Amino acid sequence: MIRVKHVIVANKRALHSSLNGGEAADVPHAEEQHWVRVAQAGDRQAFAALVDAYWTRVNRWLYGLTRNRHTAEELTQEAFLKAWTGLPELKDISTFRPWLFCIARNCLISLRRGPRGTPVQMLTEETLGREPWPVEAVLATEGQEALEAALGRMPALLRGAFLLWTQEDMPYPDIARALAVTEETARWRVCKARQFLVKELETYLDQTKP
Repeated sequence: MIRVKHVIVANKRALHSSLNGGEAADVPHAEEQHWVRVAQAGDRQAFAALVDAYWTRVNRWLYGLTRNRHTAEELTQEAFLKAWTGLPELKDISTFRPWLFCIARNCLISLRRGPRGTPVQMLTEETLGREPWPVEAVLATEGQEALEAALGRMPALLRGAFLLWTQEDMPYPDIARALAVTEETARWRVCKARQFLVKELETYLDQTKP
């Protein structure tokens, strides 16, 4: 079997393109802050602009965590309703994006707790130690299913951070805010997620290696 040699972080751009599917264009920072500021004063049209800008982003992240489109849709709606009511309390408007994803995360946690407050059942995090191999081959049409399946097997704690890193291109401080963890923990989760993907896709990558 061919030994893997390169670091998966070098392929972040390819992963970002593949997982995004060409949707959800970036929102200019100044424009976003204007919408937030006006929406905080009760302007529904400004908030509707924020919904238009972030609905797909939040929905695809929640789908990545739940693997259920109906659940993701309901959680997305709940997250934006909570964002609308809580927006006046947001003190630093520059943190709107991680704040919104943090709300979505809390909605998911509440759902998993259930009506009786049962603790969330998280998959255990795995310690992996293989050097990564480039993932471009996996991003080909025939490899997309392998990538999606591997993401589905990824522990939820790692997957949440990894999808924010790839789909949203979030910096680590924002990932930390969104997940309510330290920046060090956010970095660790992304690192372990990359290693997990490499191990899960190693056989496929070896088969596609010329």
